Amino acid sequence: PVVMGGLGSSISGKDNNANASIMTNGSGTQGMLRDRVEDLLSSIVGLDHIKSQVRGLRRSTEIADLRESLIPHHSQPQTRLAVATSLLPPALSDDPTRPRSSHMVFVGNPGCGKTALARLLAKGYHELGILRKPKFLEVERMDLVGRTPQQTVAKTVEVLEEARGGILFIDEAYTLGMSTKRTKAEAGNDAIAELIRNIDAASSSSALDSNGGREDDSFPLIILAGFPEEMQNFLAAQGPLRKRFSLTFEFPDYTCEELAKIFADLCNAKGFDLESALTVTVLSDLLDRETTAEWRAERNGRVCELLLSGARTEVRKRIRSATFEEVEIDPQLIIKSDVENVMMAEFK
Repeated sequence: PVVMGGLGSSISGKDNNANASIMTNGSGTQGMLRDRVEDLLSSIVGLDHIKSQVRGLRRSTEIADLRESLIPHHSQPQTRLAVATSLLPPALSDDPTRPRSSHMVFVGNPGCGKTALARLLAKGYHELGILRKPKFLEVERMDLVGRTPQQTVAKTVEVLEEARGGILFIDEAYTLGMSTKRTKAEAGNDAIAELIRNIDAASSSSALDSNGGREDDSFPLIILAGFPEEMQNFLAAQGPLRKRFSLTFEFPDYTCEELAKIFADLCNAKGFDLESALTVTVLSDLLDRETTAEWRAERNGRVCELLLSGARTEVRKRIRSATFEEVEIDPQLIIKSDVENVMMAEFK
């Protein structure tokens, strides 16, 4: 399925109430877990459709924890509790394993948060117990493809082993279907074939063992990422690979309001303050007036980095001018004119 959704950074009260109503095992652990995961989700602007997916997995893990606390182990003697829990619905009694996320495809224009979201998932899924480690490994074609088929297989296996227990993020994955000056397209196909072979091997070995656990639950969660048109063409030509990736997330371009929020967050992270007149609404209006949708779509979140870099230059200019005018300037304060000057001079 292809998952899309409206953007917006706020978490609705309805969602919070639903989260609060999830059954826990009576300890404060689940509450703290929810808080940590929500903190991670709240650090990302927009992408609510992906946040919903993470929250759904969180609810599944909480149900799995509840089920584990209610259902006695087979090695324990039969008790009244065991008899009572045998009457639990199938959803609570059939599968004692914790949920695991499917491999994913991220598609979107440059700077729309694909890598940042994947890094967040590594931390969030580790908090939920879905991943063994909060590890995030980002690779590209050159990290998987060698000069010979043997080298390609070896490099691909090495990358999978390095990412074991965490997330393997293959950026610009569509380049695996392209030829280069050094290697033909077949070299990328060798890497694809090795990925498929290892995915299938991990799926086969994930059958329940005699103790009710998984024999191999450390295989990395793989995310293929790239631009929309290129990824569509690539996956259309790679049917066997496409079947192994059941979730596709589309990353829409950021709106002006979302870019304004990201800029404000970025300034705060870098130790800068915005003057009171420079609100998110004002920033959003400036972006809408001074830039085109096409220009923003080519950059997305990078617009905020460019804007902050230019604003810092404007602050330094004001500081130099102030030395001659004997005016005190706050070197950590960005004012509205700083932003306006950058947009008028460098943006379009």
